[in-house]
Amino acid sequence: MDAEQALLQKARRLDEAALAEIFDTYYLPLYRYIYNSIRHVEAAEDLTAEVFHRLLKHLAEGRGPRSHIKPWLFRVAHNIIVDDSRRQAHRAHQPLDERLPHSDALPVEEQARLASLSAEARRALEDLTTKQQAVIILKYLIGMDNAEVAQTLTLPVSAVKSLQHRGLASMRRALSGTEWATVEDDVR
Repeated sequence: MDAEQALLQKARRLDEAALAEIFDTYYLPLYRYIYNSIRHVEAAEDLTAEVFHRLLKHLAEGRGPRSHIKPWLFRVAHNIIVDDSRRQAHRAHQPLDERLPHSDALPVEEQARLASLSAEARRALEDLTTKQQAVIILKYLIGMDNAEVAQTLTLPVSAVKSLQHRGLASMRRALSGTEWATVEDDVR
């Protein structure tokens, strides 16, 4: 039995140390995934807490993940994000926490340029389909491989590859007339 299986067995018995280890291991990646999907700090915190609430509830009821914790948690997070976006569709407002990325080590001009690039990339990402967004965020911001993304989103790996390809192509087209085009040329 591997370490994840042993941890999961303890968690199924509601062992506090096992539950704390799961929380400590997955809170930040889940928060990042949710935040990068909805771009609102407080809502991301609330939705991340909801993921763990659902885990506890399912474990207490004898349900929940059977073999792997990570894909189960990210699948729940994805479903929560989809539900939240449906609720948000009825509200026409921008999140109040759109903060500019900054570092005191960078000159103000560079901070502004990075903020502009970030906003352009965010708009290009937001124009993707929900599944394309999920694949791009899980793969490039969370660092999952294609198999993990497929398991999380309950899709075949071929569908993940296709969504990734179409999503990146769409973002490339959206960013072609922006400063990102020169960034991409500099990287080559």
